[in-house]
Amino acid sequence: MFPKKLSSRITAWVMVILFIAVISLISGANWITKTFYQNHLSNEVEARIVSHAHLLEKDVQEHVIEYIEEIEVGKSSHLLILDSNINVSYQSENIDETILHHYQSWINENQDRVEGVEDPFLEHVDTAMLFHIPHVWSLMPIYNNDEITGYVFLDQDTGDLNQAQIKLLYLFAAMGIITLIIGNIFTIYLTKRISKPIDHISEMTKNIADGDLDIELQVHGEDEVGRLAANIQSMTKQLKDYRDSRRQFITHISHDLRTPITYIKGYSAVMKEMPPDKQNEWKRNLNVIYQEATRMEHLVSDLFLLTKLEEGKIKLNIDTVYLPSWVRSLYESRMIMFDQKSIETSLVISKNVEDLTIKIDPYRMEQALINIIENAIRHTPNNGKIELSLIKRENEVRFAVTDTGPGIEQKALPYIWDRFYKVDAARSQNDSGTGLGLAIVKEIVEAHGGYVSVESKLGEGTTFSIHLIIHGTDGDSND
Repeated sequence: MFPKKLSSRITAWVMVILFIAVISLISGANWITKTFYQNHLSNEVEARIVSHAHLLEKDVQEHVIEYIEEIEVGKSSHLLILDSNINVSYQSENIDETILHHYQSWINENQDRVEGVEDPFLEHVDTAMLFHIPHVWSLMPIYNNDEITGYVFLDQDTGDLNQAQIKLLYLFAAMGIITLIIGNIFTIYLTKRISKPIDHISEMTKNIADGDLDIELQVHGEDEVGRLAANIQSMTKQLKDYRDSRRQFITHISHDLRTPITYIKGYSAVMKEMPPDKQNEWKRNLNVIYQEATRMEHLVSDLFLLTKLEEGKIKLNIDTVYLPSWVRSLYESRMIMFDQKSIETSLVISKNVEDLTIKIDPYRMEQALINIIENAIRHTPNNGKIELSLIKRENEVRFAVTDTGPGIEQKALPYIWDRFYKVDAARSQNDSGTGLGLAIVKEIVEAHGGYVSVESKLGEGTTFSIHLIIHGTDGDSND
């Protein structure tokens, strides 16, 4: 059963694989060397016994036998020369009776295998020694006028070759043991080096799961572990942003709901104690209650709309709209609001937009544009100026609203599209916005495949722009 720790499991698997590899290597080396030595020795024995037989066929004088003896000197072999009846006429020294009897028994068993053939008969005879290469026994007939007159038997010992093979096996075994030791040390070091940052990441993720989102993972690099740490760090940042956003959302929604509820509760309490005959005060109080209830309704409605937009649950009803007349109608519908603050307004439509049609959801896009216009009206002082412009450049149409309000600090610009974000940290009661308008604008425009942008300078004013892509149009550009 393997251990539970990853590093221990990896080490165990590596050692098992290394052990199998080493055993396979040693077994393979043993088989290859044994086969090689056997084949080499068999060829050599075959050549020698054929040579001996051919010499004896020509002459069996003593000098021929002496010559053969000289050839066999130092070969670790036993040589027998026998007559046709398997009687020994010559034998090498140091052959005892038991071994000689064993040789003769083998020759009798295999005599018929060499009759009528010119090639010698070879057989590998195993010994009782472990890892010992088998001896090579060979039998070759001696012919005289196509008649067998005798036999040559050769027993080639493999002791020298066997020693070389055993030494080679020892070498492989030593190399295998060294490989296992080094592999074990290296694997333990490597797995600990890999598992250490993983353990650190595991501990940090547990802390993240416990709610500590301010953790910074001290794991670097471009490998898999480094990318994992970077992804977890990114996820932690997103979770932290989500947590902070949720807290801000709860704070903002509580603030925005508490104020009208306070007004409604306060004025209701006053009316509860007010005599019925004071109609003017009743009307004034009811008007305040109605305005605050309407404000709450707008807040809840905008929040519900934004949530559906963010979740992609709003289905756009796309229609073909003649852009100039649609923008002019929208501009004229806000004139009363401009006049209430004596704001000087202008509408600029470039010439290359005069005949332009575009496919949009007119209701949702009108909602986005009205939010931008009303935002500009809210932040433009009395007797200020607001300019609305419609410009086409290449495959993009840009609707811009420029005001002469107080402007926005550069550091605040990236956050103005967030819900409930207001540049005024005090969230002035004079601001009737819900803080969701620009967030709704961004979601509606992006749902149409477009994007929003803003430019602002403190003390000079702000320009909000909606950019929509026109598919299949020419690239003419003319402001």
